[in-house]
Amino acid sequence: MLAQTNTTGIILVGLGALAFALSIAAFVLRNRARGRKAEVPNALRPGPADAALETPLLNRLQGWGVVLMTFFVIWFPLQWLFEPSRNLGQENELRTLAIGRGAQAVLPYSADNQLGVGCTRCHGNELKGGVVPYTDPTTGVPGYGYPPNLTTICEGILDPTGGHPTIVSVNDIYQVIQQGRGDMPSWSIRYAGALDDQQINDIVTYLINISSQVVPNDLNICTNPDAQAKALALAQKDQVVTEKP
Repeated sequence: MLAQTNTTGIILVGLGALAFALSIAAFVLRNRARGRKAEVPNALRPGPADAALETPLLNRLQGWGVVLMTFFVIWFPLQWLFEPSRNLGQENELRTLAIGRGAQAVLPYSADNQLGVGCTRCHGNELKGGVVPYTDPTTGVPGYGYPPNLTTICEGILDPTGGHPTIVSVNDIYQVIQQGRGDMPSWSIRYAGALDDQQINDIVTYLINISSQVVPNDLNICTNPDAQAKALALAQKDQVVTEKP
């Protein structure tokens, strides 16, 4: 028993001596390594140079600048090229919508047609003219009014038999509807009427559309500047003849 205890003690002492020796060897090797190269804490080590920090950032910014410049050089001309056709498409779409609303507006009001104003009541079911009882507001004399054919309104003064002797331009069409003329009452809310500007614009757009399908282009004062100039000259001539003593 005593011999076994001595053997165990010798082993433990040997292991302790070996561990001590290994520790001394590691310490010596570590000191030698430190002697070859000084160990500096990270916080005290010098940082990267300004050029090393700024050059990658500058290159990255310049790269993005080239990319963005290339994008805009391509994008702006494309927008310039396609913008007119895009605007024309939008204008045609708005005109189509206005014509549709105007076609409803000229019909009588009903539960199914709440946009109806009822132009057909006076100007006929096809807007080709009609006859309505009319009392002259200045004299009080009863009689009949003869609302003209609206399908030829764009011929205006150029058609002496069309019933539009005062229509020289599209502005005159707006004026007649807004302010009224003769037995035609005013319809604009600005003149004690019932329609706003959008509703009147829809009706005028619709009338120009149907009239342009009937009136020849050379006589169409709504779409042809030459015809409008001819109508203006004729109106001025008639005015001079009227004012002549």
